[in-house]
Amino acid sequence: MATVGVKGLRMAIIDPVKGTVLTGDDGLNESGIYEVFGKEAQGVTQANITGLAPSVTKIWGNNILQDQSVGKAQPSVAATFNNLPHAIMEKALGHESDGKGGFLDNANGVLPHIALDIVSQDLAGSDVHFCFYDGNFTMGDKTVQTDNENESRDTDNLTYNPVAGANGHLMKTFYASEEGYDEKTMLDEIFPTASKA
Repeated sequence: MATVGVKGLRMAIIDPVKGTVLTGDDGLNESGIYEVFGKEAQGVTQANITGLAPSVTKIWGNNILQDQSVGKAQPSVAATFNNLPHAIMEKALGHESDGKGGFLDNANGVLPHIALDIVSQDLAGSDVHFCFYDGNFTMGDKTVQTDNENESRDTDNLTYNPVAGANGHLMKTFYASEEGYDEKTMLDEIFPTASKA
């Protein structure tokens, strides 16, 4: 099935034990879910999902292909934001604020657990949600270079590596065109609140 564009995404820091969205100071904002739609973060330009195909190992015997061993898919997402607010980015990466405008790098290597919903559309304009229950963001390289007659921008490049959710799955795809689809039900599954857990 073809998809068209990237409509936006949602992300939230979740409790690694309970799997519920953290809110307020512990989360990305008061509601816990940070949404990149419309003008927020000046948009996301791509969310490149790779590694969806499982690995296949060919089993040979008697000089012919006898069987195949099918492994697990190992997806990851390369997301590019035009201008992700630094407070959101630093928190999603687990960097520590010094309270004076500085953020220390993540020296302990313990990354925040993030739930993610990437929203595209099908050819008829219905939403398609590529959702991940749990995972971690890491930062891409920064290229800081001189302006000339043109501005030299360096966008925010983050890589998301999912881990299994409580149900043992990495990912779930929702189609708004499917009978029975309900956005609230989807959001409750991917971004569960403490009151519903």
